[in-house]
Amino acid sequence: MLLCEQDAVLVEKLKAVQLKLQASMVKIERGDGLSLLKRLAPASMQLVLLDPPFEYSLFEATLKAAAQAIGEAGLVYLEAPRPWLDDELMALGLKVHRSGKAGAVHFHLLVKIGAGPA
Repeated sequence: MLLCEQDAVLVEKLKAVQLKLQASMVKIERGDGLSLLKRLAPASMQLVLLDPPFEYSLFEATLKAAAQAIGEAGLVYLEAPRPWLDDELMALGLKVHRSGKAGAVHFHLLVKIGAGPA
């Protein structure tokens, strides 16, 4: 498992929890999640969890990179300030498998077009 977080304080908190749980299979990296996704080998991930800052326009680029990072049976979980629909996701190679809303947050479970979850 690979966790990526930009905030240094949160990275230290994640590392403290990792140590407490003795989660040696978890790797924590401080940095930009989009850059990390772009560096990953294609189809190398089974699950990508995305919760980008809502005030930035990172959604399309991040979703495109996540679609390339997951394998055919992979999943992308996205939290966003608005719902994402299949029409706009199609250009990114994804489609909605499930979605909903909790408070002000829209959540989506996405799969590659032509694929479904395992």
